[in-house]
Amino acid sequence: MKFFAKIIVLLCLFLGNCVGAEPFKVLVLPVDLFSVCENYYCFPEVSEIIAEDVINNFNKQGKIAAPNLYDVRKKIAADPKLKASAVNTLNRYKNKNSVDFTSTKAVAKAFDAKSVLLISSLVSQETSKRNIWEVMEVSSAFEAYNAYTMETNAVLTDNVNDVVMWSGKYKRTLGDNETRFWAVTSSQAASQLEKLKFYSRDIISKDIAQNITLRFYPKVTKPVVPRTTEKTEKTDFRPNPLGNTNVRLQDDKDYGEIHSETIFDF
Repeated sequence: MKFFAKIIVLLCLFLGNCVGAEPFKVLVLPVDLFSVCENYYCFPEVSEIIAEDVINNFNKQGKIAAPNLYDVRKKIAADPKLKASAVNTLNRYKNKNSVDFTSTKAVAKAFDAKSVLLISSLVSQETSKRNIWEVMEVSSAFEAYNAYTMETNAVLTDNVNDVVMWSGKYKRTLGDNETRFWAVTSSQAASQLEKLKFYSRDIISKDIAQNITLRFYPKVTKPVVPRTTEKTEKTDFRPNPLGNTNVRLQDDKDYGEIHSETIFDF
C-alpha cells in the first residue's frame, strides 16, 4: 500500500512540474503594425502576414507564448507613451535596420516579455525599396515588366542584456517566367496575395519559428568519444568543434550581437 502511495505522490510531483513550467514569452512586432488597410487593395502588409503565422507556430508548439496582434495593437494604442516607444522601435528597424533597445525594452516590459521579434518586409528593384502593393499598382498601371525582389528581415532581441539573439534574412524574386509582376484585376491581385500567404505560412514563418525555438531549447549534441588505439610515433591531431562554445559573432550593423543568421532564397 505504501509503495502505491509513493508512486502516486511522485506522479503528482512530476505532473505538477510539467504543468507549472511556463513557456518563454516573445512579443512579435511587424514594422507595419499600425499600417492598417492603407494600400489600394486593402490587403494586409506582408510583415503582418508573416508575424501572424509566426505567432500561430509559437502557440501551436506550446514552448513559446506570443500574444496575438489584435491584443498587442489594442494595448499599445490605449497608451500614448507606450505607442510612442512602439512607433520609434518599428520605424527605427524599418528605416535603418537597427534596434533601439531603450524603446524596445519599454514595449517588451508592458507585455511582460524579455524578448521581442521584429519583422520587416520590403520590395526592392536595384536601389529603390517600396511596399509590395505599391509595386503591384505601379506595374498594373504601366505594365512594367521588371524583376522585383522581396526581402524579409527578422531579428530576435534579448531585452535583458540588450543584445540580438538571432537574425534572419529571406529573399524571394517576384514575378513569372517573364519577370512580370502585375495584376490588372482585383482577382489577379487576390491570387498574388494567396501566393504570399502560402509563402508565409508554409515556408518563411516555419523557418523563423524553428530558429527562435532552438535559441531557447537548443538541441544537445553529445561529443563522440574516440576509441582507444595504440600509440604511434605520429601525433593524431583532431580538432574539437565543441571545444570553444563561447564564440560570439559580431555583425557590422548597428544592432548588437548576432548568434546566427539564416539566408533563404526562394
